[in-house]
Amino acid sequence: MKTQFPLILLFSLSFLLVPFVQADSSFASTMKERLPEVIKAKGEGTVGEGVDGLLHIRAEEASAELEKMVASENKDREALFANLAKKTKGSTAEAAKIFAKAMIGKGKKGHWFRSSKGAWKQK
Repeated sequence: MKTQFPLILLFSLSFLLVPFVQADSSFASTMKERLPEVIKAKGEGTVGEGVDGLLHIRAEEASAELEKMVASENKDREALFANLAKKTKGSTAEAAKIFAKAMIGKGKKGHWFRSSKGAWKQK
């Protein structure tokens, strides 16, 4: 069951992303490639999701590799939010909030989530 979770999450996220990013899929494909790293970091508790739709580092002493992964993920997420906003004629903030809610809803027990006030809570 533990090894199936990443595959289930990847499958679920693909349905969330695919309808909106068919034309501009470069960021979606790199997010998909990076997903195993993101899931691993979430499982280790070194990163968590924020209500802003971005991934945040929780580790006090993050490695350069982790910082690079989070920065790359967030850059792609911001491109996703801009793309979603354009296609839905909404704002990037609205798209980010919808994404954040989806990530929180699909989060695994033990994953961390950061409130708008910066407080961390474990699911």
